[in-house]
Amino acid sequence: MPLLGRRGPSTTFMQMLRDLLEQGRNEAKTNPNNAKVTLRKIHRLISDADQSEKMAIEENKEEVIKILLEAGELLFELSDKDKSIDYFEKVKELDPKNVKAWYEIGRILISQNLQIPYAIVNLKKAIELDPTNYKAMELLGDLFRIRHEDSEAIKWYREAMKYSENKIELLDKILAVNPNDMDALNEKLNFYISKGMKEEAAMIYLQLALSKNSLDLVDEGLKLLPNNPQLLKAKARMLLSMGKKSEAQQFIEKVEKLAPDDPELIILKSQMEEKEEVAEDLFGELTFGEEEPDENTLMIALYDPPTLRKHLKNFGSNESFREKLDRLLSSIGRSMDLLPAVEEILKAGIDLKTIEDFFPEKDGIRAFVSGDKDSAEKFFNNIVQKDQKNPVAWYYKARIANEKGNKFAAKNFLSMAIRLGYPKELVDPSLLELVS
Repeated sequence: MPLLGRRGPSTTFMQMLRDLLEQGRNEAKTNPNNAKVTLRKIHRLISDADQSEKMAIEENKEEVIKILLEAGELLFELSDKDKSIDYFEKVKELDPKNVKAWYEIGRILISQNLQIPYAIVNLKKAIELDPTNYKAMELLGDLFRIRHEDSEAIKWYREAMKYSENKIELLDKILAVNPNDMDALNEKLNFYISKGMKEEAAMIYLQLALSKNSLDLVDEGLKLLPNNPQLLKAKARMLLSMGKKSEAQQFIEKVEKLAPDDPELIILKSQMEEKEEVAEDLFGELTFGEEEPDENTLMIALYDPPTLRKHLKNFGSNESFREKLDRLLSSIGRSMDLLPAVEEILKAGIDLKTIEDFFPEKDGIRAFVSGDKDSAEKFFNNIVQKDQKNPVAWYYKARIANEKGNKFAAKNFLSMAIRLGYPKELVDPSLLELVS
């Protein structure tokens, strides 16, 4: 049965297409469901065209393509994604070199996480037809990043940067893949300096300084932000590591004035007060008559696993020690910085309510530290099935995969953990070779 009584001169056919598009535009603002029905008629009219209408399509090909492209975009905006792909496929039939049609099909498939190989084919074809198509390049970068194909992701982001004006966003994406990409960090730094963006430039100096352990780079950041606590703490830490306590003192005092509640001050001050452990070096650990650590000492030990291990060995059976430990952990709450301490506590066979409350991964960690890798793996697999954004679960999956010899999986799991917020500085030494 003829659709809309359409059979007639070619001019009538083209006018029907124009009218349907205009009607669809208007309905999209007021009645989306009606708009979908109206816009779908355009594809049906073109697909069911008789000989005279096919001639009209050929004669008015450029306009027909514009109608199909706009109708496809409208259907995508109306969440009729599958049907919108049909419109762009029809454009490809009429004009195999239409860049937008190839690009849109790739974009829509990626948005649905469907037919990814076909999405890649379409995006690469769009780039072949238009070698400056940075949007398609960026989409390919996003796709390979999600698939954990990091080198491919960075390659396409770099290609996009050649043609896109939005270079900072692309640099951010490169750094999301590899936070220590020196080229990206330096490019970002140069951009911020050229724009007079002092705060942003100073934070890049800090990131570079920490990556290279460079006092000079910290100083460059401090020239821009002389009162920034993060830069001041970084300088103090580096000076302390070099044994220059008197020089570090002034920076610690400055941090104390600017941010008196900064918890890192406790650690920095304790490092200032450290003395040579001559007796321990000569005779080993002397525990006879040793007093149970007070809360300040124990707080520091929570961030120093070897010291905590010694306290757990000597005082773990004391009720007062356990209460003190539980109280401190409760005051800090859930913090990934505490995971090494949690491992030590569980390894010592100590159960604390605070760990139960703040670390639902407790049973998996306990299985891991006790050597039961299979049970630990099953536990963390269950966690990521329920919560794919749990960095702790991904981190332990990485450690388990690494110990089982599956380096590829370990690298992917570790990459996911770091992207989700697991601190790089807490990565176990056995995984350091996988951190890129």
